[in-house]
Amino acid sequence: MSIIIQSDEKILEEYKKQHLEDFYEYTKKSKSANSIRAYRFAWTKFNDWCEQSKYDPFSPPSSSYEFLVGLFIASMAKGRQLKPASLTSYLAGIRHFYAEKGIAVDTRHTEIRKAMAGIKRELGTKQNRKLPLTTENIKLLVDSIGRLVWPIEVRDKAMILLGFAGAFRRSELVGINLEHLSFDPNGVSISIPKSKTDQEMEGRIVDIPFGLNEKYCPVRTLQAWIRCARIDAGPIFLQVHKSGKITRERLGGRSVALMLKRRCKPFGFSDDIAGHSLRAGHVTSSIKNGTPETWIMRQTGHTSIDTLRKYERLNREFEANSAARIGL
Repeated sequence: MSIIIQSDEKILEEYKKQHLEDFYEYTKKSKSANSIRAYRFAWTKFNDWCEQSKYDPFSPPSSSYEFLVGLFIASMAKGRQLKPASLTSYLAGIRHFYAEKGIAVDTRHTEIRKAMAGIKRELGTKQNRKLPLTTENIKLLVDSIGRLVWPIEVRDKAMILLGFAGAFRRSELVGINLEHLSFDPNGVSISIPKSKTDQEMEGRIVDIPFGLNEKYCPVRTLQAWIRCARIDAGPIFLQVHKSGKITRERLGGRSVALMLKRRCKPFGFSDDIAGHSLRAGHVTSSIKNGTPETWIMRQTGHTSIDTLRKYERLNREFEANSAARIGL
């Protein structure tokens, strides 16, 4: 009888252990990998600053963690001219890692908020925006690629046109698998399982029609790349060696920006380009052509019109301006 009881207790302990492992597995998945990387970067910067400034992050001055964090953001703003957007990201990372160690730090503390308000007044909140790649720019890049002799040319043309037409974030673009594509006579429907603003993986479908001009058609160029790379499953956008050999390894998000910079370099504006330039260019071009904002939001996945309008790069101060309508 005692042997059976001991055996049952052992099984019960194994179950408890598994329950605990399951619980921790899901808590780790509460944040995306990108968020964790950003938090880790912020925590490292904070610890480096503490070490250089002779502070102990776990024995703060005046016994106040909030005071120590306030000193840090003030130092970053004054010494390194970091903008409020970067400091807000730092605060989130610091709060996260302190919480991981069982320490509650109020990064919304009154004094921290006052310091942030002062930083905003001194340094401003305007972010340095990268150049959007509009329809004219996209056609210029595609024309410059010319004849599709090398696999990398076929791939880059497909990435540029699909990224622009789908208004994809760079992580969404390189995250597309063959299984996410559904072709029909109208074009292609692309399933995006999750994105930056969809951490709970509700997913969305992005529809891209065939282009009027075969040369600039995102659907046809995508099909051409799939045939060229002989993709039958898995990632669509693969790494290509300088020799022209196509690997089976997925491109990273940073590769989108590097590719765009490389393609834009002959035209002299590569320094102003980022991975987001395709997405920003889609919004800018759509608004310029009079596309309803609700249509654009359906394509981009935005849920806020205010956020969408931040992408508008049309110099509307000059277009939507009463001075332009007074007859001068």
